[in-house]
Amino acid sequence: MPEGIFRAGHFELRDLILISSSGKEVDLTVSCVNITIFESLDQQCVTGELAVMDSVNLTSMFPIIGQEYLKMRLTTPTIRNKDQMIDYTKNALMVTHIDSKVDIGNGSQGYIINFCSRELVVNERVRVNKTLRGSFSDIVKGIMKNNLESGKNINVEPTADVKKIVAPNIKPLSLIAECTRQALSSKFNDPCYVFFETTKGFNFRSLSSLYAQPSLITYEDFIQGTKTKKGAVDVEQDMRGILNFSIVESQDTVYSNMNGSYGSTLYTHDIISKSYQKHIYNYLDNFDKEHHIESTNSEFNGDKKRDYPIVSNSIISKDNKRISDFPGRTYVVPVNGSGTDNSQADEFNSNVFTSYRPQFTLQRRNSQMNQLNSGFIVNLIVHGNTAIAAGDIVDVNIPYTASTKTPRNELYDNIYKGKFLVSKIRHDFYPLDKSHVMNVQVVKDSLPESLPSGFNPEIVDDNPIFNEEVF
Repeated sequence: MPEGIFRAGHFELRDLILISSSGKEVDLTVSCVNITIFESLDQQCVTGELAVMDSVNLTSMFPIIGQEYLKMRLTTPTIRNKDQMIDYTKNALMVTHIDSKVDIGNGSQGYIINFCSRELVVNERVRVNKTLRGSFSDIVKGIMKNNLESGKNINVEPTADVKKIVAPNIKPLSLIAECTRQALSSKFNDPCYVFFETTKGFNFRSLSSLYAQPSLITYEDFIQGTKTKKGAVDVEQDMRGILNFSIVESQDTVYSNMNGSYGSTLYTHDIISKSYQKHIYNYLDNFDKEHHIESTNSEFNGDKKRDYPIVSNSIISKDNKRISDFPGRTYVVPVNGSGTDNSQADEFNSNVFTSYRPQFTLQRRNSQMNQLNSGFIVNLIVHGNTAIAAGDIVDVNIPYTASTKTPRNELYDNIYKGKFLVSKIRHDFYPLDKSHVMNVQVVKDSLPESLPSGFNPEIVDDNPIFNEEVF
């Protein structure tokens, strides 16, 4: 049994201090019933809520008015690395409001204290109204430091190109969101940047960078409470066990066709030369040129594996077209054909800044980000572990369930196995019994094995959808 931990999901609440707008402090470790923390790739800042049982009417006597600071520190007992703890003692959270206040009898009341990262509050009262120069990665670091005044760890992946942005009185986080849509990784040549906060800090990184991380843990289904040879409960094995799971979503081909995930057309219009270019994006043709979770992870972790598209390359029409040969979305974007932003010059009056080049980012980013949001998604309920955060890579093995066995007698589902990206986490801490449970959403944009493909002329000929007389 690991030292300091008695069961899977055990945690320690080391600090929970509420600081009023006047500077008074109150320790909530005894009155806290539940702590919930949310982190997500879709969420720029961490949010959460604190359930409190109060017998001294802090909401009025303290008082709690939504302008308080909250210092918090929690950890899984076996963890010694401070970077893997949830520590908000130096960078306090901010209370936003109180809700669900009820009388629970015996002179006590219960209520929910809602909180968020300080940067989210600062973002609402600050505007960026200046000229910013440099790469997108430099610009993001500057915004976090100078505008949001963040003292947290910021993991920024270097970007290509040199930019000059005139910020038109815009919120800092809105400007960062615009940077993510245009940034291109200098290492991976990947346009799929995301900006999000976890309990470990902020991240401005491409999907390729996230995919290249080593897997932190393998989650699989097995009987909880399994014992070691010495007769003790195998806590490490319990930590990897799936308490419950649900298949949230798989590819919706109608929606994915409509939003251009499988194919799109981009027209770039150069107003200077009065010319335009047509760019076709084809998911199946471009798949091996892009970074996807299985192959990228194996490439950077010493295990050469390839991955496969999440749709079949079967012929689906009489003119021998596949699902990706039908561009479902059209973009029309003005560009500068030279690639240099002629409207922006440096202090020497030289045009050194790169213009927007959507032909390298727009279609591919749209496809891969849509796959992330509507790909193969699984919700897992597992024992809590403060070392796991949104943006991490985990292995997941969902059991194969059927009344008949496959020819290879697989233990795990062919689709829902292998590498997954953690896209969302809901941490639930229960101080009364010191238990920590996580609701983890994981997603993948590729498969470890290819999908079956082929062409059956009898099915096509007999299907009225391919009968020209119908039209």
